[in-house]
Amino acid sequence: MSEGTKIHLSALEMELVTNTQWVFTKQIIIDKVYQLFGQLHEEYKEIVLKEKNFIPLLMQKPGGKIAKGENYNGLPYLILDFPAIYSKENIFAIRTMFWWGNFFSISLHLSGDYCNSLKNIRECLIFLKEKDFFICVNENEWKHDFDSSNFININELEKDQIALLSRKRFFKIAKKIELAQWEFAIHFLKQTFEEIMEFIKFSFPNGEKVL
Repeated sequence: MSEGTKIHLSALEMELVTNTQWVFTKQIIIDKVYQLFGQLHEEYKEIVLKEKNFIPLLMQKPGGKIAKGENYNGLPYLILDFPAIYSKENIFAIRTMFWWGNFFSISLHLSGDYCNSLKNIRECLIFLKEKDFFICVNENEWKHDFDSSNFININELEKDQIALLSRKRFFKIAKKIELAQWEFAIHFLKQTFEEIMEFIKFSFPNGEKVL
Protein backbone atom coordinates (compact mmCIF):
# COMPACT_ATOMS: atom_id res chain seq x y z
CA MET A 1 0.00 0.00 0.00
CA SER A 2 1.36 3.38 -0.94
CA GLU A 3 2.27 5.68 1.93
CA GLY A 4 1.25 8.67 -0.18
CA THR A 5 3.05 11.96 -0.42
CA LYS A 6 4.72 13.09 2.78
CA ILE A 7 3.63 16.49 4.07
CA HIS A 8 6.63 18.53 5.15
CA LEU A 9 6.79 21.80 7.08
CA SER A 10 9.17 24.60 6.18
CA ALA A 11 11.52 25.92 8.85
CA LEU A 12 9.20 28.90 9.43
CA GLU A 13 6.12 26.67 9.60
CA MET A 14 7.83 24.39 12.11
CA GLU A 15 8.82 27.39 14.22
CA LEU A 16 5.21 28.63 14.30
CA VAL A 17 3.51 25.27 14.85
CA THR A 18 5.65 24.65 17.95
CA ASN A 19 5.25 28.18 19.32
CA THR A 20 2.01 28.89 21.22
CA GLN A 21 2.91 32.44 22.19
CA TRP A 22 2.07 34.00 18.82
CA VAL A 23 -1.49 32.60 19.01
CA PHE A 24 -2.00 34.17 22.45
CA THR A 25 -0.47 37.43 21.22
CA LYS A 26 -2.88 37.47 18.30
CA GLN A 27 -5.83 37.15 20.68
CA ILE A 28 -4.48 39.98 22.85
CA ILE A 29 -4.30 42.21 19.77
CA ILE A 30 -7.85 41.27 18.69
CA ASP A 31 -9.10 42.06 22.22
CA LYS A 32 -7.44 45.48 22.03
CA VAL A 33 -9.15 46.17 18.71
CA TYR A 34 -12.45 45.28 20.39
CA GLN A 35 -11.67 47.83 23.10
CA LEU A 36 -10.71 50.44 20.51
CA PHE A 37 -13.93 49.86 18.56
CA GLY A 38 -15.95 50.01 21.76
CA GLN A 39 -14.44 53.40 22.53
CA LEU A 40 -15.09 54.56 18.97
CA HIS A 41 -18.70 53.42 19.19
CA GLU A 42 -19.24 55.70 22.19
CA GLU A 43 -17.54 58.60 20.37
CA TYR A 44 -19.66 57.99 17.26
CA LYS A 45 -22.89 57.90 19.28
CA GLU A 46 -22.16 61.34 20.72
CA ILE A 47 -21.64 62.74 17.22
CA VAL A 48 -24.83 61.12 15.90
CA LEU A 49 -26.92 62.41 18.81
CA LYS A 50 -26.01 65.96 17.82
CA GLU A 51 -27.51 65.32 14.37
CA LYS A 52 -30.64 63.37 15.36
CA ASN A 53 -32.99 66.23 14.49
CA PHE A 54 -31.49 66.74 11.04
CA ILE A 55 -31.00 63.07 10.27
CA PRO A 56 -33.60 61.08 12.27
CA LEU A 57 -32.81 58.02 10.14
CA LEU A 58 -29.62 57.53 12.13
CA MET A 59 -31.60 56.83 15.28
CA GLN A 60 -33.98 54.21 13.83
CA LYS A 61 -31.68 51.19 13.62
CA PRO A 62 -28.32 52.56 14.68
CA GLY A 63 -26.46 49.25 14.84
CA GLY A 64 -23.19 49.17 16.72
CA LYS A 65 -22.43 45.45 16.86
CA ILE A 66 -18.76 44.54 16.57
CA ALA A 67 -18.25 41.46 14.40
CA LYS A 68 -15.10 39.53 13.60
CA GLY A 69 -13.95 36.99 11.08
CA GLU A 70 -10.84 35.05 10.19
CA ASN A 71 -10.82 35.14 6.43
CA TYR A 72 -11.10 38.36 4.50
CA ASN A 73 -8.65 37.56 1.71
CA GLY A 74 -7.12 35.05 4.10
CA LEU A 75 -6.64 37.42 7.05
CA PRO A 76 -8.52 38.16 10.30
CA TYR A 77 -10.70 41.26 10.53
CA LEU A 78 -13.13 43.14 12.77
CA ILE A 79 -15.92 45.49 11.72
CA LEU A 80 -18.12 48.01 13.48
CA ASP A 81 -21.21 49.11 11.56
CA PHE A 82 -22.62 52.28 13.10
CA PRO A 83 -25.00 53.68 12.14
CA ALA A 84 -26.24 50.91 9.89
CA ILE A 85 -29.47 50.17 8.06
CA TYR A 86 -29.45 47.11 5.83
CA SER A 87 -32.43 45.88 3.86
CA LYS A 88 -32.84 43.86 0.69
CA GLU A 89 -33.02 46.98 -1.47
CA ASN A 90 -31.39 49.77 0.56
CA ILE A 91 -28.18 50.28 2.51
CA PHE A 92 -27.10 53.19 4.66
CA ALA A 93 -24.01 52.25 6.68
CA ILE A 94 -20.84 53.68 8.09
CA ARG A 95 -18.38 50.82 8.53
CA THR A 96 -15.17 50.90 10.55
CA MET A 97 -12.83 48.01 9.79
CA PHE A 98 -9.63 46.50 11.15
CA TRP A 99 -7.89 44.23 8.67
CA TRP A 100 -4.94 42.28 10.01
CA GLY A 101 -1.65 43.17 8.31
CA ASN A 102 -3.23 46.03 6.37
CA PHE A 103 -5.10 48.96 7.90
CA PHE A 104 -7.95 50.53 9.80
CA SER A 105 -10.55 51.97 7.44
CA ILE A 106 -13.86 53.79 7.62
CA SER A 107 -16.40 53.94 4.81
CA LEU A 108 -19.83 55.27 3.93
CA HIS A 109 -21.89 52.78 1.93
CA LEU A 110 -25.14 53.86 0.24
CA SER A 111 -27.35 51.89 -2.10
CA GLY A 112 -30.95 51.83 -3.29
CA ASP A 113 -33.05 54.84 -2.31
CA TYR A 114 -30.21 56.39 -0.33
CA CYS A 115 -27.91 56.30 -3.33
CA ASN A 116 -30.61 57.57 -5.69
CA SER A 117 -31.35 60.56 -3.44
CA LEU A 118 -27.79 61.92 -3.48
CA LYS A 119 -27.05 65.29 -5.01
CA ASN A 120 -25.47 65.45 -8.44
CA ILE A 121 -22.35 63.25 -8.32
CA ARG A 122 -20.07 66.08 -9.45
CA GLU A 123 -21.24 68.28 -6.58
CA CYS A 124 -20.57 65.45 -4.15
CA LEU A 125 -17.07 64.96 -5.54
CA ILE A 126 -16.22 68.65 -5.16
CA PHE A 127 -17.06 68.42 -1.46
CA LEU A 128 -15.13 65.18 -0.97
CA LYS A 129 -12.00 66.30 -2.81
CA GLU A 130 -11.21 68.78 -0.07
CA LYS A 131 -11.29 65.95 2.48
CA ASP A 132 -9.08 63.65 0.39
CA PHE A 133 -11.51 60.72 0.30
CA PHE A 134 -11.24 57.57 -1.80
CA ILE A 135 -14.22 56.41 -3.86
CA CYS A 136 -15.18 52.91 -4.98
CA VAL A 137 -14.96 52.36 -8.74
CA ASN A 138 -15.51 48.60 -8.57
CA GLU A 139 -18.79 46.90 -9.46
CA ASN A 140 -18.58 44.79 -6.31
CA GLU A 141 -19.82 46.87 -3.39
CA TRP A 142 -18.52 44.37 -0.80
CA LYS A 143 -14.82 44.74 -1.53
CA HIS A 144 -12.91 46.60 1.17
CA ASP A 145 -9.29 46.67 0.01
CA PHE A 146 -7.69 49.80 -1.38
CA ASP A 147 -6.40 48.24 -4.57
CA SER A 148 -6.60 50.73 -7.46
CA SER A 149 -9.28 48.57 -9.09
CA ASN A 150 -11.50 49.14 -6.05
CA PHE A 151 -10.80 52.51 -4.40
CA ILE A 152 -9.30 55.55 -6.11
CA ASN A 153 -8.43 58.86 -4.51
CA ILE A 154 -11.12 61.26 -5.68
CA ASN A 155 -8.50 63.77 -6.78
CA GLU A 156 -7.19 61.18 -9.27
CA LEU A 157 -10.50 60.34 -10.98
CA GLU A 158 -10.62 60.55 -14.77
CA LYS A 159 -13.59 62.08 -16.61
CA ASP A 160 -14.81 58.72 -17.89
CA GLN A 161 -14.69 57.30 -14.38
CA ILE A 162 -16.80 60.18 -13.07
CA ALA A 163 -19.38 59.48 -15.78
CA LEU A 164 -19.52 55.81 -14.75
CA LEU A 165 -19.98 56.73 -11.08
CA SER A 166 -23.19 58.56 -11.87
CA ARG A 167 -24.66 55.32 -13.23
CA LYS A 168 -23.62 52.99 -10.41
CA ARG A 169 -26.27 51.36 -8.23
CA PHE A 170 -24.29 52.15 -5.08
CA PHE A 171 -22.05 54.87 -3.71
CA LYS A 172 -19.12 54.17 -1.43
CA ILE A 173 -16.36 56.41 -0.06
CA ALA A 174 -13.61 55.57 2.39
CA LYS A 175 -10.36 56.47 4.10
CA LYS A 176 -7.71 54.33 5.73
CA ILE A 177 -4.85 54.60 8.20
CA GLU A 178 -1.95 52.15 8.35
CA LEU A 179 -1.65 49.86 11.37
CA ALA A 180 1.80 51.28 12.09
CA GLN A 181 -0.05 54.48 13.04
CA TRP A 182 -2.08 52.68 15.72
CA GLU A 183 -1.64 55.50 18.24
CA PHE A 184 -3.38 57.94 15.88
CA ALA A 185 -6.15 55.57 14.75
CA ILE A 186 -8.92 56.71 17.12
CA HIS A 187 -8.39 60.38 16.31
CA PHE A 188 -8.24 59.68 12.57
CA LEU A 189 -11.36 57.51 12.54
CA LYS A 190 -13.38 59.89 14.70
CA GLN A 191 -12.37 62.85 12.52
CA THR A 192 -13.30 60.96 9.36
CA PHE A 193 -16.63 59.95 10.90
CA GLU A 194 -17.35 63.65 11.48
CA GLU A 195 -16.41 64.40 7.87
CA ILE A 196 -18.80 61.70 6.68
CA MET A 197 -21.57 63.24 8.77
CA GLU A 198 -20.84 66.61 7.15
CA PHE A 199 -21.05 64.97 3.75
CA ILE A 200 -24.38 63.34 4.59
CA LYS A 201 -25.86 66.71 5.53
CA PHE A 202 -24.44 68.29 2.37
CA SER A 203 -25.33 65.54 -0.08
CA PHE A 204 -29.01 64.98 0.68
CA PRO A 205 -30.80 68.12 -0.56
CA ASN A 206 -34.15 67.07 0.89
CA GLY A 207 -32.72 66.51 4.35
CA GLU A 208 -35.32 64.97 6.65
CA LYS A 209 -37.60 63.97 3.76
CA VAL A 210 -34.98 61.48 2.62
CA LEU A 211 -33.28 60.61 5.89
